Amino acid sequence: MNKCMKYKLLLLSISIFLLISESKSQIVAPNCLHYPYNTQVGINLNINMLNKMRIQQNYYTRSSPSEYLRSYPSLGADLGVYLYQRIYKWFGIQIGAEYSALTLIYGNTAKFDAEHYVTMGYYGFGAFTFPILFNCSYYFNEKHGLDISLGGAPLLLFLGDAGQSVTDGSSMKGIRHKTRLKNNNRYNFSLCGKIGYNFLFKNKNTLGVAIVGSYAAEPYANGNYHVDINDIEVEKGYLFLHNTFIGLQFSYGFTMKKLLCKADK
Repeated sequence: MNKCMKYKLLLLSISIFLLISESKSQIVAPNCLHYPYNTQVGINLNINMLNKMRIQQNYYTRSSPSEYLRSYPSLGADLGVYLYQRIYKWFGIQIGAEYSALTLIYGNTAKFDAEHYVTMGYYGFGAFTFPILFNCSYYFNEKHGLDISLGGAPLLLFLGDAGQSVTDGSSMKGIRHKTRLKNNNRYNFSLCGKIGYNFLFKNKNTLGVAIVGSYAAEPYANGNYHVDINDIEVEKGYLFLHNTFIGLQFSYGFTMKKLLCKADK
């Protein structure tokens, strides 16, 4: 084999090696884009449209609403911290702790006319929940990603025990209602999930916005009410509060451990 042929074989070998290396890098790099970090610590803020407080006359029959009172959707806010750990590729688990500042609004129904109304009533209280979510974070490129989570949130501490007595504005008919809502001291669990968008910074920190929702079949607080007209009780019933809502979440994640591409070859 002459010297010219050796050089040609050497150049061919180098070319084949470069092509193989380039093909491997093209395979590895997109995978790293899809899951760019391993561990995150973050904060989130939820702005929630809370589920209305259920007001009903009969404890066992939900089809018997109050003829005098009704509740309205109200705003609330959750502030929390979370720890995210990637498990495999773009799948991971997120564990957090949230404090919820809640409000409830209720008032008269069409039973009263415009001249004799019941002043709106408000409840304000707080609660602690501890969501555990299974997460899928898929990044389409170096900036934009999709975030989907599903899991549950135990509610272990409810900070509310309030009562209120409200009289109608005119007092001509002597319409009066009194409500009492308290913690029923029972463990509560709700299903929760979210779907949203994540923006990935160069340092692998993330900024996200998502639609969040929660549903609980069992109430974590209950109470009672009664309505009097001219000091005569015309109705009494029960109040139920569930950890059920839909809202908007804003989050920021601080990446503690970035993904090493070589480990995923």
